[in-house]
This record gives sequence, structure tokens and C-alpha cells, in this order.
Amino acid sequence: MMQRSSRVAPRRVGGLVAVAFLVSLLAAMVPAAIIAAQGSETPRLESLVPALNVRNGPGTNYAVISGLKPGQQVEITGRNKSSGWWQVKLATGRTGWVSGAPSLVRVTGDTANVAEVTPPPAPTGGAAQAARPGGRGILVFQVASGGPIYVVNPDGSGLRQLTTGIDPALSPDGKQVAFTRWDSSTPGTPGSVWVINVDGSGERKVHDGIRQPKSPAWSPDGKRLAINMQQGGTLDPVCYCPGKLPQSGDCPRDPVIVNGKEVTCFGEPAHAGWGLRVFDLDNGSYQDTPRDFASFTPAWDPANAWRVVYAGERGLMNLDVNRMANYPLTDDLSDRAPAFSPDGKRIAVAYHQHDHWDIHVLNADGSGRVRITETPLSVTMAGKPVWNNVAPTWSPDGKQIAFLTDRSGKWEIWVMNADGGNPHLLLPSAVQGRLGLQYGWADDRSISWR
Repeated sequence: MMQRSSRVAPRRVGGLVAVAFLVSLLAAMVPAAIIAAQGSETPRLESLVPALNVRNGPGTNYAVISGLKPGQQVEITGRNKSSGWWQVKLATGRTGWVSGAPSLVRVTGDTANVAEVTPPPAPTGGAAQAARPGGRGILVFQVASGGPIYVVNPDGSGLRQLTTGIDPALSPDGKQVAFTRWDSSTPGTPGSVWVINVDGSGERKVHDGIRQPKSPAWSPDGKRLAINMQQGGTLDPVCYCPGKLPQSGDCPRDPVIVNGKEVTCFGEPAHAGWGLRVFDLDNGSYQDTPRDFASFTPAWDPANAWRVVYAGERGLMNLDVNRMANYPLTDDLSDRAPAFSPDGKRIAVAYHQHDHWDIHVLNADGSGRVRITETPLSVTMAGKPVWNNVAPTWSPDGKQIAFLTDRSGKWEIWVMNADGGNPHLLLPSAVQGRLGLQYGWADDRSISWR
């Protein structure tokens, strides 16, 4: 047995040597094979949103030809670097274009060799209007403050996610959206103001180093933005204990020992100040303006570039940005979230009606107030909650107003005539239910229409 074993051993060793050589050869080849496979992986694009438009050119001015559902993937066949859009191949074999915004799509595979494709001529005249049904512009809205921001046509078609942020506002030409962001994960971290093209390209930060910025409003020429921001006062309660420096936070209920003595602490509740700032989009220069201690939701007059209207401590206030002076427009503290009509002749406001909110419209000089929303008596007589109607914004032709309402038991976007007539849903109730719209009761500028 020992001799047989000794004769077999050399053959086993030789076999192992051969196997080892083969393994080493394959090991040397595998990385190259993997690299080759990775380099040749077909680039693909996946939709990250509930409804992603596919158009016949790289931009929202091109007509919609199809759509992608969440998680649906398509092959990338070309690109247009200037717009940031991808050309894709649909299941039907037809090609189309999709925005490359990271908030909308995920791109996988090797895109280094994707060909630059010359897009078809951009539509003009009637074709351009066809991309916006009826020539009535587009709307942007936020699902919640700091949540997803969507774009949609006035007839409810073309719903797509644009980005995330707070209080979206369309530029006067309808091509860009301004919004703000806060870093809520780090208390006290300054916030920032951003701008993105409506097609999802060109997202960029335009102003930062400010605390809790909100409600960007465009100047009529689209060159400046006005915002409100936390400025002065304190966001937190302050506790004062004799013999100690003031500290943020609530005071202890029982007396404490300070320097060997028992003392009783007393506190002040949080009392934050909110100021206004105007800044230039080209060079970043800015100016903090006259304000009330609490100033909110600036609205720039489209007919008078010198004038901004905001909600202050005494009602609506006029701000002359040329003379840097402010003075009252109304004396009703219930007026909030002013929104100018496109011709600058009227202002819509959310108005606090004792225990709920409704929408009023008044002339730009503060006269001629009219209430245009109201809960029917049949609703209250049936013991149902009174409706809230907030966040008004005008259509580009001034004939309609979009707003948020909870009349169905959940927040939805509705549209009505400028006199309050013909109120109806913007999107099907089931669609709005899936979005989960919220209103934060902080003068949210939830909707913009241009």
C-alpha cells in the first residue's frame, strides 16, 4: 500500500500543477473579461417618478409622445449635452427624449460612447403652444414643504417630478423655477435658494448662507428674486437663571442651585423674526430691506418693478425696493400669502375667517375686496368640517385661480374662475391621493402658474 501510494503521488502533483497553471491563466483573463463586459454594458435609463414624459425633442417645448412608469427602463441611444436630455429607445422601437435630471431618472451602464444627436427643430408658433394645452402655461407645485416638486399642464396632463424643495415659483417667462432648501438634519445650518430649468436641466444654487429662506418671488424682468428669511429674534425658547448666562431651551420646573444659592429660573418663548432680502441673480449682490418684525411671502408686482407686497404684522405691506421704504396696504391681520394677477391689477390672498381659511381678491390698491370661496351651508349643517382654501395663484391670462383645499377630507389642488365660479380638481382625486399633498400652515407658497 505504501509503494502504490508513492507511485500515485507524482501523478497527483503533476495534475495539481496543471490545474494551478490553468487557474492562474483564467484569473489573469477574468479581470480583462469583466472590464470588457463592463465597458460594453448597454447604457439604460430608469424612471424614478410616477409619470415621466417622453418627448420628440430635448425640452418641454417639444410634444409628449409617450411616458415611463416608475422603475421602467429603456435603452439610451443618444444624448444632447447642452440640454442634459437623453435620447431613448421605447418598446415600440420608436425613439424619444427624456430629461436627465437626477431627481427624475437613474442612468446605468457605460455612457462614455453615447453619440451626440442633433435634435429636431424646436417647435414655434402653434407647435409651441401645443406643448402647453390651450396656451395656458404650466403649473409647478410642492407635495410638502421640502418635498418633491412637480410640473403639470393646466388640464392635468404631463405630470412629472422636477426636483425637491420649498415654495416653487415659476419665472415670468415660465422657463425656470426658483425654490429654497433647508438642511433640517443640522439645526442652525444656513439654507439656500436654487433655480432649475423647467425641463429639469441646469439646477444651480444662486444664494446661500441664510436661515430658513422661503417664498422666492421673481422681479418682472426675471433678473432678481425677493425672499423672506429668519432674521432676528430666536427660533428656540430662552431660559434665564439668575447668576447664569441665558441658555436655549425650556427652563427647569423646580428651583436650581447657582453659586451655592437656590434660584428660580424664568423663560421666554421662541420669538423668531422674519426679514426680507432682494438679490441679483447675475452677480449675487443683495440688500436686506425694510420689514416688519415678522414679514412673509413677498409678491413682486408684475406691472410696477419698484413694488413688492408682503404679509406683515399689521396686514399687507407695500415695499418700495427703489427707495427702500415700506408702508401699509391693508390693515387686516388676516390677509396672508398675497399673489398678483398677471396684469398687476388684483391681488388674491388667503384670509383667516375666524376658524378656517378662504380666498379673497382685492384691487392692487387694497380696495374692492371680494370673498370668492366659502363652505356651503349644507356642509356645516350636516356637521361636516368647514373647508380651508389656501395658497392661491393666478393663471397666465388672469381668468382662473389655482389653490389648495381640504374640502374632500384631504389636501388637493383645485382650479376655479377668478370670480370663484366653476371650482374643479386639477388632477384626478386618485392621483392627488397617491401624491399625498400636505400644507404646513406656514404661509406655504405651494403652487405657481405661468
